[in-house]
Amino acid sequence: MIAPSPNIIHDPNVLPALRELFSRYPAMMQNGPETLSRALFVLRYVPYRPKPFEVEAALEALVLDGEVAA
Repeated sequence: MIAPSPNIIHDPNVLPALRELFSRYPAMMQNGPETLSRALFVLRYVPYRPKPFEVEAALEALVLDGEVAA
């Protein structure tokens, strides 16, 4: 596994928002970063639409041994 680059821009609000989204809507775990980005904004988990790469980075942080740890 490759270690994350320290130069990746990371929004600290996306990870907790994604955890909350998954805890309330477990079926959302099947969606990709673009859909999740839109859902986080539309459902008001964050006050802006995060970039898909920010959502993807948060998803990678949640993945443990091939399963999402929400």
